[in-house]
Amino acid sequence: MALISCTVAVSKVSPALTQTVSLINPTPAPTANLIWPTQGILSQGFRKYQHEGIDIAGAKGTPILAAAAGTVVKAGWDDWGLGNFIEIKHFNGNVTVYGHNSRLLVSKGQQVKQGQIIAEMGSTGNSTAPHLHFEFYVDGRLASNPLSLLPSATIAKTPVNKPITPILQPVLSVSNNTDCDGTTVMTGETTTVSIKVCEENGQLFYVGKLKQEPSQVLKIRAWKLDNHKYQADNGTFSYLISPEKIEIWRNGSPIRADSFLTSHGLGK
Repeated sequence: MALISCTVAVSKVSPALTQTVSLINPTPAPTANLIWPTQGILSQGFRKYQHEGIDIAGAKGTPILAAAAGTVVKAGWDDWGLGNFIEIKHFNGNVTVYGHNSRLLVSKGQQVKQGQIIAEMGSTGNSTAPHLHFEFYVDGRLASNPLSLLPSATIAKTPVNKPITPILQPVLSVSNNTDCDGTTVMTGETTTVSIKVCEENGQLFYVGKLKQEPSQVLKIRAWKLDNHKYQADNGTFSYLISPEKIEIWRNGSPIRADSFLTSHGLGK
């Protein structure tokens, strides 16, 4: 389930995301002119022929936006696992798909603008937790990794002559230095992420890495709650790390918890 969890979700929220995906007037990616379709945690990456899209996990009801302007060609129930889904054909022939929504706000044949709210995040279809499954097809045929086309969540800026209504505030408490330059206090691994808590010059940090996207690393300040338990906040998301598991919370409410397959602590 990146807290960008951009989801961290094979239908699972990976707690390691590099950054929280932000939707405040993002700059469209230059090649595909896309914006991020929602805010949340990048919980699963793109794998050719296996998982041909990305998952962004968040709270049920989180707004889903059209990544680019176009025409809704499908809107309804998908029997192959996407649940309530939307497919949009864009003016350049590319296609985007939005799956697992709790509610659809557009219908087939409708014209949509970039940044328009088209659905609400949910967990319909083959899903175990609220998230958006987002796919991108070049010319409507070839599945491509959306992460290579979406703008960096860490450099969201207001685009010139392309106003988009602010939906959510940006949360970018991410360190540029993603290494642990001090003492590692705790490490842990789930099926999708590896995490560590480290101490540098008296300051604790949470470092999370998505195994499928090793270049995607989140490093944020952390603090000790009690014996062997730590917390790190990234905007509305919080990570609670213990020797047994990592818990993801949003706005004070739990989203999910993943048990560690292996863990190691130094007892600090």
